[in-house]
Amino acid sequence: MAALDHLSERDKAVLRSIFDPTATIAADVVEDAADKFVEDEQEPSTDTYKESIALSAEGVRLAEAGKLDEALAAMTRAVEAAPDRAAAYNDRAQLLRMMMKDDDAMADLNRALDLTKGKKTRARALALCQRGVLLRKQGNDDDARAVFTEAAKLGSSFAKKQVVELNPYAALCNQMLSQVMKGEKEIKL
Repeated sequence: MAALDHLSERDKAVLRSIFDPTATIAADVVEDAADKFVEDEQEPSTDTYKESIALSAEGVRLAEAGKLDEALAAMTRAVEAAPDRAAAYNDRAQLLRMMMKDDDAMADLNRALDLTKGKKTRARALALCQRGVLLRKQGNDDDARAVFTEAAKLGSSFAKKQVVELNPYAALCNQMLSQVMKGEKEIKL
């Protein structure tokens, strides 16, 4: 993405946090940037992929400007330019989540996961993390835990944190520790 080369690392982190559910602007951005995924993924350098990447970047800029409908149009063109590019579906899914169009986002995530089936790449980990976030939003913690577990095995630090958070034993330990710290005499189980 040569168009983004002039941005500072902080600006890149902010941009990334918009379209990456595994990132926050704080320390997690640096930590996630250092994640090592099992397989390095290099997208082809064909004209269609370059066009898709440029359109995705345009979608990010439009989303940052609050022009969500225009951003969605750019993201859709990015998908159409390279329909086998999983990252384009991930980007559009993140935007759809921002627009509260969770069913459409899930459809894009399903496509990204189909495209990355059998691969151990960052694109797959990101799609799994977004799916996990949506499943948690729906109250489906068991399926979310399974999805985050797969993403964690691929190298996502965000997913690793979610697996710990969704562990019922860890939740119970945290509750008991909290009660002890508050000085409660009786621990409620």
